[in-house]
Amino acid sequence: MNISDLITINANRYPNRNAVICGDDGRELTWREFNRMVSRLGNSLKKMGVEKGDRVGIYLPNCPEWLITFFGVMRIGAIALPFNILYKSGEISYILNDARVKLVVGAAREVKQNILNILETIPSVEKIVTLGETVAGAVDFYANISENSDILTGEDCHDDDVAAMLYTSGTTGQPKGVMLSHKNFMTKAALNSAALLLNEQDVFMTAAPYCHIFITVTLLGPFYTGAAVLSMSRFNPDKALELLSRYRVTHFAGVPTMYIFMLNSYSPKKYDLTAWRYKQTAGYSMPPELFNKIEQTFGPGLCEFYGSTETCATVTYNRLGHSKIGSIGPAAPGYSLKIADEQGNELPVGEVGEILVKGPGVFRGYWERPGATKDAFKDGYFCTGDLGCRDEEGYYYIVDRKKDLILNGGYNVYPREVEKILYQNDKILECAVIGEKDPDRGEVPVAFVVLKKDGQLSEADLIDFCKKNMASYKVPRYIKFIDEMPKNSTGKIMKRLLKEA
Repeated sequence: MNISDLITINANRYPNRNAVICGDDGRELTWREFNRMVSRLGNSLKKMGVEKGDRVGIYLPNCPEWLITFFGVMRIGAIALPFNILYKSGEISYILNDARVKLVVGAAREVKQNILNILETIPSVEKIVTLGETVAGAVDFYANISENSDILTGEDCHDDDVAAMLYTSGTTGQPKGVMLSHKNFMTKAALNSAALLLNEQDVFMTAAPYCHIFITVTLLGPFYTGAAVLSMSRFNPDKALELLSRYRVTHFAGVPTMYIFMLNSYSPKKYDLTAWRYKQTAGYSMPPELFNKIEQTFGPGLCEFYGSTETCATVTYNRLGHSKIGSIGPAAPGYSLKIADEQGNELPVGEVGEILVKGPGVFRGYWERPGATKDAFKDGYFCTGDLGCRDEEGYYYIVDRKKDLILNGGYNVYPREVEKILYQNDKILECAVIGEKDPDRGEVPVAFVVLKKDGQLSEADLIDFCKKNMASYKVPRYIKFIDEMPKNSTGKIMKRLLKEA
C-alpha cells in the first residue's frame, strides 16, 4: 500500500480530467500531468540521497508544488513532514531537529528569512530545494525536477509504514510528531470520500492550510474518487466567492470563520453558487445562530465534522440532510467512540466526560516518545482531551476542552508555546496566555503580563515583538498588564481566575 497510488490510479482512469487547479494563478494540471510531476519529484529526491524512511520537510503555501512534493515524498517511501508557512525560525528549528529532517522543500522567500539563518544549528538537513527566486546554495525546484524521468513506480510500503508526520503539541511539554501511516491515510481517504458524497466530476475547494490534518478531508477524500482540488494559498472571502462561482465548485471545506466572512461579502447578483452542494466545516463549533443563515444564503448542505491530528481527522460527521445544529454528528463508520470518566469507564447518555476514540485512522504514535504514546491511550482508545456528551440517537456534542488549547480560526494555538516566546522579552516577569471567545474566529489568544520592577513596555511594543517571533495567528489579540498573577498554594498560576476576569 502506498497512498500515492491514488494519483497513478486516477491518471489511468481520468488522464485528461483536471486533478489540481491553482486559484491564485489559474494553473491547471490533469491527472496525467500531475502523476508525471509527482514521479519526477520522487526521482529527484532519490538522486539527492533521500531514502525510504527519511523525513522531508515541506515549507510551502497551498499550491500545486505542495501537492507534487507531498505525494512525491511518499511515492519513494520517505516521510512527508509539512509545517506551516507562517512559522518562524525558532518554531522551525525545533521541528527539523527533533525529526532529523534530511531535506527541505520550501518557498524561496520564507527559506531565506527563516531557515538559512539557522541552518548551522540543524545538522541533519543536507539539502534545500526552493520554489521561486534563486537562493544561493539551494536547488531550484523546477530546474531540478525537469531533468528527471516522469516514470516511477511507488515504493511498496507496509500498511503501518509512516507516510507523514504532523507536529502538534499539548499545553505542556514540547511539540510532538504525530506518525500517520499509509493505512491511516488510505482508510481516511475512503471514509471522507463517502462522507462528502464525492465523484470524479466534482470540484473541491479549500483555503485551509495543507500542513493541517484537514488534508484527509480536503485532499485525500477528493483524490480517492478522482475529483479535482482547487486551492487558495491564503483565504480571502471575495476571492473565495469568485472562485466558487467561476469553477462551479461543488464542495467547500473550511472553518466557521471563513463562512462568516463570506456571508459578509456575498451578493447574489455577483456570484453564481448554484453548483455548490456540500459545505463542510470543522476546527471549532459552528455558532448555532449562523447555521441556518449560511444554508439560507448559500443553499443546504452544511455539515460539521470532528477529529484531531492523532485520529487522522474525521471520527464523527453529520450526514447530509440529517445534521443536528450544535452537534459534531454520530460516529463515522468503523469508529468506536465513548464518553468516559477519569478511569475510562463509559458514561451514560447526557453525562459529560472525555471523548475516547478507537478506529483505523488512529495514529501509530508520537515520534520517538513511547511514554507519551502510552499515556495517550486507555484500553486501546485514544484520549482526545476533549470533553463531550452524546444524546439518545448517538449524536455527539463538544462541551469544553480538557486542555487549554485555543482554536483561533481553525489554527491550534498552544498557550505554553506563546508564553515561552513572551518570556524571551527581558522586561517580562510573568505571563499567562488564555483564549477569549471571538464571534469571527471562535477564540483568540490574549496575554496577561506582569512586568519586572521598573520595566517599561507598551502593548504595541509587545505585540510587535510577538509578530516578529511567532506565526501571526499565535500573536495575542491584546495584552493586559497586571500587577500580580493569581496563584494557588503551590504557586501555579490560576488561569481560571484570569478567564473570569
